[in-house]
Amino acid sequence: MEFRDFCLIFAYRRNLFAGVFFASIAVALLVFRFQPARFETSLTLNVSRSGTHETQDYTYDQFYRLQADERFADTVVRWLAAPSIRTDVMKVSGVSAAVTDSISAKRLSSQMIAVTYVSGVRNGFGDMSKAVPEVLNREAGKLNERSKDADWFSVVADDPVVRDARIPLRFLLLLGVALGAFFGFWIVLIDWYFRGTGDGKVGAGKAK
Repeated sequence: MEFRDFCLIFAYRRNLFAGVFFASIAVALLVFRFQPARFETSLTLNVSRSGTHETQDYTYDQFYRLQADERFADTVVRWLAAPSIRTDVMKVSGVSAAVTDSISAKRLSSQMIAVTYVSGVRNGFGDMSKAVPEVLNREAGKLNERSKDADWFSVVADDPVVRDARIPLRFLLLLGVALGAFFGFWIVLIDWYFRGTGDGKVGAGKAK
């Protein structure tokens, strides 16, 4: 078949192609309209020290301190994945278990940790931004109960940022357009194949 034959197929079946194309866009709009509300809070935690420890040793420009901060930051990430820590955060903050179960933590650098959690309502986060560092500092204090070393770790939280975490309308529309064009193309060809004359040509019988 020549390119002109394909053009004739789509010209005669333009209503079918348009129907599939716009139906896909309509589905994308419905998905956006009826998707549940979802808000995500981003909280940045910074590893700090509750005091300083004087030493005469060569410090390599605080290289060892950065290594220690990195290991402690990894510990904080593990803590936030523990059910007992999440339960303590829930009790202190007053939020639902669904919010604390959604907590996700990732170490971004030696001293920075990104924490995210979600809720179905914008004001459903309670005092999470205060409860998270409070519980973590309490756990850190337990590790230092016997030594009472002034040079110990603490966690400081920045101001939280809340955003609408639903699937964006622009993305859904682009996806609807792409899928509409893809399925429209193949549905038109399949329709032409099964309703054609079978002689291998476009012809009047296959164009109708």
